Amino acid sequence: MKKVLALVLAAALSVSVFAGCGGSGKSGSKLDQIKKSGEIVMYTNAEFPPYEYLGDDNNVAGVDVEIGQAIADSLGVKLKVQNTNFEGIVAGIASGKGDLGLSGITITAERKKEVDFSVPYVESVQYLVIPEDSDIETMEDLAGKTCGGQTGTTGFMLVDDEINGTNGAAGVLKGKDATAKAYNSAPTAMLDLQAGRIQAVVIDELVAIELAKANPGYKAIPFKYEDGNPVAEQFAVAVKKGNEDLLEAVNKVVQDLVDNGKIQEFIDKHADSTGDAE
Repeated sequence: MKKVLALVLAAALSVSVFAGCGGSGKSGSKLDQIKKSGEIVMYTNAEFPPYEYLGDDNNVAGVDVEIGQAIADSLGVKLKVQNTNFEGIVAGIASGKGDLGLSGITITAERKKEVDFSVPYVESVQYLVIPEDSDIETMEDLAGKTCGGQTGTTGFMLVDDEINGTNGAAGVLKGKDATAKAYNSAPTAMLDLQAGRIQAVVIDELVAIELAKANPGYKAIPFKYEDGNPVAEQFAVAVKKGNEDLLEAVNKVVQDLVDNGKIQEFIDKHADSTGDAE
């Protein structure tokens, strides 16, 4: 009986040891899986210069690709860039289809329910692209007008919220005959602005500046309220919730890039490269 008991205890101990190894989460962690596969998948939307755009070789380029490449290099793996619709990026990361969401993604309370964010790498403000002779200056000036924007972006959602008085917005455009019109990209919205079908395009600062630069007769202005308050936000890398080891590795790379001035270098480099972007 003692021999049998000893064998049972030994077997139990063996199971416990193996379970403990698996339970540490290290050998089967997302970071280990990425290193084993030899690649890390980045989800983006190449309609947001200078952060992401299609280069001359039709490959995705931009500030966010530089950040993704730096992360991949730090892990010793290949960067695989998946160009997709912007509104599907967070869902794709949350489901585990992609490893990194890098597409000028703003940190918001709603998005934090679905994914985890790295430390921010850019603080941006929303801008409006309008004709040079336009009298629009503030959010309140959109009363009676139609403002276009890219589906899923915070600028577009803010205008929509102000029209409907939703998600904590004051509703400064509610009942003011204002309309928010959704587009797949800011350049597509720009085409309707040029055709006179809308009166403004809302998009992030650098993208707005590039659009105005590429289209004579238009200007980009900071988007603010009548009281002078700007619409500011922070960009960060999105990763699937619970992937703490991957998030830690991403945070280290992003913080180093910020501290060493590399993010601004990327912005300057790709702003110059996209001066003729549509």
